[in-house]
This record gives sequence, C-alpha cells and structure tokens, in this order.
Amino acid sequence: MQWYIICDRISCILWRDVYFTATARRDLRMRTGYNNAGVTSEMIPQIKNGNRRDKVLTVSIAAYNAKATLPKALDSCLVSGAERLEVIVVDDGSTDDTAHVAEEYAARWPEIFRVIRQPNGGYGSVQMTALAQAQGTYFRTLDSDDWFDPDALTKLLRYLETCSTDAVFTNYCTVRNNQIQDVFSVCEGHKEGYVYTYDTLEQPVLNMEIHALNCRTQMLRAAKIQLLPHCSYTDMAYTFLSMAAVQTISFCPVDLYHYRLGRDGQSVSIESYQKHFEDYVKVTEQILDAADLLPGGNKGEILRGRARDIAQYGIELLLRFAPDKKVRERLEAYDRSLRKKHPQISAKMYNKNTKMLRNSRYCLYGLLNIYAKVKTKHRRQI
Repeated sequence: MQWYIICDRISCILWRDVYFTATARRDLRMRTGYNNAGVTSEMIPQIKNGNRRDKVLTVSIAAYNAKATLPKALDSCLVSGAERLEVIVVDDGSTDDTAHVAEEYAARWPEIFRVIRQPNGGYGSVQMTALAQAQGTYFRTLDSDDWFDPDALTKLLRYLETCSTDAVFTNYCTVRNNQIQDVFSVCEGHKEGYVYTYDTLEQPVLNMEIHALNCRTQMLRAAKIQLLPHCSYTDMAYTFLSMAAVQTISFCPVDLYHYRLGRDGQSVSIESYQKHFEDYVKVTEQILDAADLLPGGNKGEILRGRARDIAQYGIELLLRFAPDKKVRERLEAYDRSLRKKHPQISAKMYNKNTKMLRNSRYCLYGLLNIYAKVKTKHRRQI
C-alpha cells in the first residue's frame, strides 16, 4: 500500500512537470510565432531539469534580422541531452525583433541559450565574439536560417563526450522548398571514431565546408584565428585556418546540418558573388597567405589544394558575370595578382578555362564567358 502511494505521488509530480513545461513552450511559441513538431514534450523536461555538467559543444548562431527563421534553428537544438549543449546567439545589430526572440529562449532555457548583442560587424566578427565566450569543449556554427537534425545532434553530443580529436566531421544536407536536395556524405570512406591524421586519411580530399566542421575550442583559441569584419565569405577563412591548426581528425557519420537553398539574397547566389566579389578576393588572399606558410607533406598538399580551388573559383565567378570590359579587366588583374604573389599555388591551377585564358592572353574571355553561363544555366535546370 505504501509503494502504491509513493508511485502515485511520483506520477503526479511528473505529470505536473510535463504540464507546466508544455505550457511554457506553448506561450513561447505564441510570442515567437513558430511551431516545430520536432520538439517533443518528452525532451523538454529532460532539458529543463538537466544538470549543469561541463558543455561538450558550443553552437554559434550569427543572427541579423532573422526573426522569421531563428525559432526553427533554436528549436532544432532542444534535443535529448541538450544540457551538454551551449547555444550562443549573437545579434549582429538587427533592426527587427531578432534579439527579443532569442532572449525568450534564453529566459526559458538559460542552461542552454545565451544571447549577445553587438553593433553590426558581419559574420566574421560574430564568430570571433562567440569563440571568445564559448564554454563548450567543441565549437561549431549554425546559420540563423538553417537547422540541425535533432536525432543527429543527440548522437553528436554523445560522440563528443568521449572524443579527443582536434576536428570532428559530420555530414550535411541541402534543402530547397522543405525537401532534401543533396546529402553530402563527408564521413564516407572513413571509420567512425577512428583517430586520423593528415598522413593517415583514407580519402585524399576533405570536404572542408563549415557545415561539416566541429573543432576543439581551445585549439581554435591557441591558433589565434582572426576573421575580417564587415566582409562576406569569411566562413571559407574560418574553415581553412581552423584546419591548418588541426593535427587529429575523426568522423561522426550523422546527417546533422540542414542548409537552406533558394532564399533571397543568399551569399552563394551569382548576384551576391558579383556584388561582394572584392570580399571574396580579400578572403582568398588571407587563405593563400596562410597556405604559403604551410610545411610540406600530406597536410600541406591537402590544404594548398583547397586554397588553389578557392582561388580558381574566383576566375570561374568572373566568367559567369555579365560580360563587359571592366569585368575582363578585373579578371586579368585578379589572375596576374595570383601568379605574382602565389606562383607555386597558381602554377597548379589545371582548370581548362584558366589554361585557355592564360594561353590566349585572355582573348578567349568572351567565348569562355558564354560557355560558363550556358553551363551554369544547365546546372540550374537539373
């Protein structure tokens, strides 16, 4: 009889906790205007009553005028085991209610979410701010209009609890109109949990996209990485400079990151590339300068190959811009600067368009411009 009474009281306490937590979550969503069925009532009490053990992962979210999309990103972090997670939302001088939305989450789940307001400084400035404040053993980023797969995040948190490598790679997906378009299996071909170095990697090329990368926080700080403020495409510098500091690598094969395609003003659109091309050049120069200092061996070869591809893509972008005299002059100036400042990397640009441009002294610019645009249009149709 006594056991029956005890069990009955425990049951009442648990149901009361679920009820009040669900009510708090409902009130929060009414204020933020977002409802995500992926967050379950079973998860929230576990998070809410979780202990304050050391954080294994800090997620940095750069948020600028992201009121509409931020709730989905934040809800994707409310997973089982999230007491080991720290989410830092850096409001980068937003003019809407982005900070208010983030602060609502921080008020409800202070053990998970933190909010920092700063004057607008751009993506690189945000990551520097978050990295300086991070308490997690590992550090990664999440854009305010993207999200995590909840199950994958739970598995990653468990994986990181016993991990010691400098970098951990995960898979990522691209999403268009709420449909997964492509899955980038970054971990394919590598053993889960195995500690690799650049000399023992089983694949000769790494997919060094920021969506796939989790790095040890103390390693990043020791590397003294500096990202350019008020500059687009600093994510490329972040991944390159991080991987230049990495000595050991492991792979956690989960499809974690969901990267939204097709939104207006996206930095990877050809219109944005044309508008911010000088930013692309600045970041490319920062990467090439770092690549020139790398030692030989597999690490140097892999990273210099990545730097070469980034520099090469600058030429491809210029070929896709609307053709005119100024664009051609900029292409010539860009390529000549590469050849003068970074001759060893430039000499390994084997792309046929670059070779044809150089061999023709850029006289084939017009023809190659037409070819590049037709090729881009065909890819979009596919």
